[in-house]
Amino acid sequence: MTNWRQIAPTTVTLGAMLSGFLSILTTVEGMRSGRTEMYMRASQLIMLAMILDGLDGNLARFMRGSSEFGAELDTYVDLTAFGIAPALLIFAVSMQSRDPIWRVILPSAVALSGVVRLARFKVRDPLRGQAGYAGLPITANAAWVALFVFISLAPPRDAFRLDEGPVASLFLAGIVVFIVLQVTSLHYPKPSKKLALFVPCAVLVALLWALSHRMAVRVAVFMIVLGTGYVVFGPLFVKGVAAHKARRDAKALAANGAAPNTED
Repeated sequence: MTNWRQIAPTTVTLGAMLSGFLSILTTVEGMRSGRTEMYMRASQLIMLAMILDGLDGNLARFMRGSSEFGAELDTYVDLTAFGIAPALLIFAVSMQSRDPIWRVILPSAVALSGVVRLARFKVRDPLRGQAGYAGLPITANAAWVALFVFISLAPPRDAFRLDEGPVASLFLAGIVVFIVLQVTSLHYPKPSKKLALFVPCAVLVALLWALSHRMAVRVAVFMIVLGTGYVVFGPLFVKGVAAHKARRDAKALAANGAAPNTED
């Protein structure tokens, strides 16, 4: 970092890192004290880290302050806030009534899938996701975990349990699907690059903190629906954009080829 144009977005990145780390500490405190409301706060911190993680890139592009240091730091943020923090939340809140082996295996799979996803991203994508992602971004699974946990702990808490029942099965099945999609070659767009998409998402996350529990739960459910739509339709959108670009390029090539030669 050599100037304030680089320092400002990097400071936001560090804020995202801190949010992820505080989520981990909050989950650990919840396990130590038995205060389950701490898990709700931990899920909010994951979502806050997600918004800060998107904000730093937009800020760097706006200020022309992109740097290799900031791009490298972002990888560690992803691992901490969207790999380890949600894995620990799964361990803490969703599997107490299940076989202890599975209680360890699923969070471990989340962490390992995230590491593989980020390592491949770093090695194979020199554009750092600016042209889209190969494989589901790690933030998708983190949001799935955080939002489900948030909803399950909002009053009345017994209405949306994650340790048993059909909702718990949906929650755990979604995690398995997401961690598999993370290591596939399916292409996903980068919504945080578009301010028209990023700003409404930032507002929704802010509402998780600002609204009453009843209203915040509705916002969380809406965000789960949006996220599921991204997971299902994201690759189709990328294919559609690529097909449109190919047709446009073909038409342009045909038009240039058919144009009369005026050089003589």
